[in-house]
Amino acid sequence: MSFKNDVSSDMNHVFLNVAFEMKKHWKKNRILIVSLLAIALPLLFYAVPPMLGSDYAETANQFASSNLGFITLMIIISAAMFTGDSISGEFENRTGLILFPTPQRQNSIFVGKYIASLLATWLAVGWYYLVTMLAIGQIYGFDQVSMEFCQSFLLALLYSASAVSLIYFFSAVMKRSISSTLLGFFALMMIMPIVSLVLSLGDVDTWFLVTHSAGLITDVLGTSGVSGFSSGPGGGGLSSISPDFYEGVWVMTAYAIGFFAAGLSVANRKKMEG
Repeated sequence: MSFKNDVSSDMNHVFLNVAFEMKKHWKKNRILIVSLLAIALPLLFYAVPPMLGSDYAETANQFASSNLGFITLMIIISAAMFTGDSISGEFENRTGLILFPTPQRQNSIFVGKYIASLLATWLAVGWYYLVTMLAIGQIYGFDQVSMEFCQSFLLALLYSASAVSLIYFFSAVMKRSISSTLLGFFALMMIMPIVSLVLSLGDVDTWFLVTHSAGLITDVLGTSGVSGFSSGPGGGGLSSISPDFYEGVWVMTAYAIGFFAAGLSVANRKKMEG
């Protein structure tokens, strides 16, 4: 009975921390800013062609592939914004002195922060795909929303989890929020894609880099002219070697679980200095 009560108490504390973090993100206008960006980007692909007198793509999947060219960038921005200060901020601003002594386990606090960051990032992804789906419905008919589009959505959610987990780990390791935010952003946006490009010049398959696996988000739509070049900024678009589907899913899953566990472990061992 005691174990059951402990689990129930921890779950309640996690829920309260998630609610608190989401409210904090809303008050800081993070959710509003990211949501507006997630809505505006796909709207451009719907509104601009008629304004320029251009035709839309021939098929719904081709339109979706073009529209989703910036989804990896959207994910990286969201993950960095919501996760960069999730752990380091408590130590840097010393708010942990108030938060940590409360009658709840630190695990509950840190897990709640992670879930809130993930939900906020998923919200941005959801807006992006919703607007894209509505545009497809208006142009081609809702019967043209394909299973590949749904697959792409699920892969985007999985990539979001891996990105959030990686930045969550940096937030636990780094002492300053700005450092963890920038390191996470540039690791996903520039460092990994550049490494992938350099290694691919020697025909090295960079399957182990999560940004390489991100190319699956648009690859599954089956419309890439040159495989691997359609995933846009921050994805696998710099590599000429296309990611394998199942391998990519496993890599993203490993990043999501592994870096979350590592970040949680580091955060629990971290001490408030001074």
